[in-house]
Amino acid sequence: MIRPGNEKKIFYILCLYHLIIWTFVPYFSNKNLPLDVIEALAWGQDFYLGYNKHPPLSAWIPGLLFKIFGNKDWIYYLLSQVFIVISFIFLWKLSSLFFKKKSQILLSILAIEGIAFYTFDTPQFNVNICQIPLWIGTVYFFFKSIKNNKIINWIFLGVFSALGFLTKYIFAYLLISLFFYLIFISTKKKKISFNFLYALLSFLLITIPHLQWLIQNDFTTLYYAIKRGGLNEFNIYNHLLNPVKFLMNQIIVLLPFLLLIHILIKKIKVKLPINNEKFIFLLFSFLIPFFLILITSIITGSRIRTMWMIPFYSLIGIFFIFLYQNEINSKKFKNFFILLIIFLIVSPILYSLRSIYSDSRTSYDGKKIALQVEQEWKNISKDKISNVGFSEWYAGNLSYQLGNRPKVFLEENNDFYKKPAVIIAKDIGPSLCNRKNTNIKNILYKKIDNHDVCFIF
Repeated sequence: MIRPGNEKKIFYILCLYHLIIWTFVPYFSNKNLPLDVIEALAWGQDFYLGYNKHPPLSAWIPGLLFKIFGNKDWIYYLLSQVFIVISFIFLWKLSSLFFKKKSQILLSILAIEGIAFYTFDTPQFNVNICQIPLWIGTVYFFFKSIKNNKIINWIFLGVFSALGFLTKYIFAYLLISLFFYLIFISTKKKKISFNFLYALLSFLLITIPHLQWLIQNDFTTLYYAIKRGGLNEFNIYNHLLNPVKFLMNQIIVLLPFLLLIHILIKKIKVKLPINNEKFIFLLFSFLIPFFLILITSIITGSRIRTMWMIPFYSLIGIFFIFLYQNEINSKKFKNFFILLIIFLIVSPILYSLRSIYSDSRTSYDGKKIALQVEQEWKNISKDKISNVGFSEWYAGNLSYQLGNRPKVFLEENNDFYKKPAVIIAKDIGPSLCNRKNTNIKNILYKKIDNHDVCFIF
């Protein structure tokens, strides 16, 4: 039972659960940081205005933390949970605008713990995790701006929108949906407030430097997104198969969440409160982004990867609790909590088992490889390794583990060869050292723990 007055205590316990359990479980079960974290750390060595795969924000944050704390794995697991907790705080504030009962506010947050995106997948800090608090914060300040029309809220809306966009371009689906709502509500009220220009101005001031970088770098991140979505692989059947796969994957992801909701409610009703302003807002802020991305898949035939949808589910708890708030059976709270606690216990156990036995990334022995490379290097040179290349994973791991933190080059160029360097890869062999650069004086190939390593000194 959720006793009146205990709601915030339960909320704080949930936050502590994330900060403690989901920081230390991956720290003790993983030999190595996950791929996306290593990539972000490789990019974040230099605070560029963009990178080859994504806008800059999700790389800047771990890059800054490395400069402060160095290669302490637990810092980056904690980073993810800090973002999750901030997301929960915004969810609480946003839910408070929709519900009068604190029990319903709490349930709207607890229910999303049934979605693996907010538990099982959180140790890997990446663009998707980085988006979550910015996504919810954008919706929160947009709702506040529409209601009270205060300039400060419009400015915050612009800031959160810009930071979200600088994390991943898919954030645009939310911004387009909220823009549709702004048109809808302005048309309905036959009145428009030009205070929204404060949001637009704030957004542009923050994003213009990146947009300039994007133009100067031939829209490289957009081409990456097109390639990841399979738009460069035309097949007429993709316009049907990919949307169907997308919907099937979403159903599978949502099953535990739907089970939690099913336990809570007396009976399922399909009648929608379409005359309720708050419900209409939830339709635009929660469902329309899903609809737009599904339409994108149908029209273009693109593959929508399930992990991309992480921030899209942020409001699902509010949506369903609001929809069924009059059907919630308080007598079923006990069963709800029992199932929730089972999920919260089983999820970290499954994560540990996967990390130890089946995840080649988190079981990768990056420290051992780095130590062996460093020992071999000391036998041939007194200088320190300054540069490593050319992959986010192998070179990124080597840079992260080496004490002097050499610079990661993701592309070969003349600057790479100006200082002592190491190229590390797999399944290439001695041909890795067949470099055409004429400025190389000394180059040596070594096979180290099934890795191909080229020493340039």
